[in-house]
Amino acid sequence: MAKKEKKVNPLWGGRFESGTNNLAQSFSASINTDKRLFEADIKGSIAYAEILKNAKLISSTELGKIKKGLNKILGEIRQDNFDWDPALEDVHMNIESRLVKVAGVAAKKIHTGRSRNDQVATDLRLFLMEKTNNIQNLLCLLQECILEKAEQNVESLMPGLTHLQIAQPVTFGHHLMAWYEMLLRDYYRLEDAKQRMSVMPLGSAALSGTRFNIDRKLLAKKLGFKEISRNSMDAVSDRDFVLELASALSIVGIHLSRICEEIIIWTSSQYNYVNLADEVCTGSSIMPQKKNPDMAELIRGGSSKTIANLIGLLSLMKNLPLTYNRDLQEDKEYIFNSIDFTEDSLALLSLVIDGMEPNIEKMKQDCFTGQITATDLADYLVEKNMPFRQAHEVVGKIVAHAESKDMQIFELDLSELKKFSKIIEQDVAGYLNPEKTVLSRRQTGGTSPSQVRKEINIARRDLSKRKS
Repeated sequence: MAKKEKKVNPLWGGRFESGTNNLAQSFSASINTDKRLFEADIKGSIAYAEILKNAKLISSTELGKIKKGLNKILGEIRQDNFDWDPALEDVHMNIESRLVKVAGVAAKKIHTGRSRNDQVATDLRLFLMEKTNNIQNLLCLLQECILEKAEQNVESLMPGLTHLQIAQPVTFGHHLMAWYEMLLRDYYRLEDAKQRMSVMPLGSAALSGTRFNIDRKLLAKKLGFKEISRNSMDAVSDRDFVLELASALSIVGIHLSRICEEIIIWTSSQYNYVNLADEVCTGSSIMPQKKNPDMAELIRGGSSKTIANLIGLLSLMKNLPLTYNRDLQEDKEYIFNSIDFTEDSLALLSLVIDGMEPNIEKMKQDCFTGQITATDLADYLVEKNMPFRQAHEVVGKIVAHAESKDMQIFELDLSELKKFSKIIEQDVAGYLNPEKTVLSRRQTGGTSPSQVRKEINIARRDLSKRKS
């Protein structure tokens, strides 16, 4: 029996005598991943067709047929009425193949002066710019939730920790504003990455540019790019913009993980600092009493994917020579995975924080343990002209004495304190009370309620500008 020849791909198979092996075809197809680029691909093709018409490479009639066909395809895909064919490898060839069927011969001119190399680079940049905007909006939403909770707790006392041990008193509002600052850096890292993302490679063709009179600046304007690429070889093989976004998202992931770690600790029975809404918790299949912060745990655990995706992308790129190599097909799965995780996690963490109720009394109670005002006592001695290192030593001895009596330093009598330094007077009481010591941290960045209110107001103005 004669062996049946495989059908060659009609979009690139002119020089081939037989089609791709089934396994090779399945292995090389990227359609299940890159079909998400369909809107960017169609947007780019419509703009490119308009430029082809300006260059007199297609007629007004052909342009009309191409645009009508592409819009029809866009509707089919949005309505889930499009037949994706793995044999056509990717989103670009699937759309172009369908366009030939709905627009006729005119569709065969859409690829004039264009390669899949500059097409996919353009589509990916368009897609990632839109996704970056969305992630920035979600960051703003999360920051808004944090500001609301911080504003409600400007004066709520809680222990500040170092090494997970009680260190100095702060306010809950101040702690929450630390989260805000972490996310603010994330926002501007994304903004910075977006600037370099907004460079249009279309017009670079396969690697050497095009002989046709393509108005690249006008094309860039139509597609919303700020600049055009300056070197065609670099343009089709550059994925720095993907690496930068993946790096920024991995830092977002780390921040979300750190925030969730604190929430998880705070919800534990040992701390009991916050209670989470039922809608973001789950129970145990065997222990009826359990209320587990599973969503926070899943965000904490899932953030590792953003780090793994960054490492995957770096490993993918490190050995690639100029210009385009098929390896670059693999970039999308990594970055799409990081984007999906980040979008879901930001939205979910907003729900977690919005429904989070602090246990103010428990936080305040813990501020009267752990010798929490020891540093303030040292500051008191410094204000009495004692060198800080000497003050540190004196207070260390006072702490040791208090702990030998199973007491806190604020519980010691003035007479006991004076045994360690005669310059200690009655006015030391204000330095030993956690509720009073937080009031003294009034400098920029400090934890005093007055300063935290200022920072919240500044943050609100900044957030309003970014959201507008």
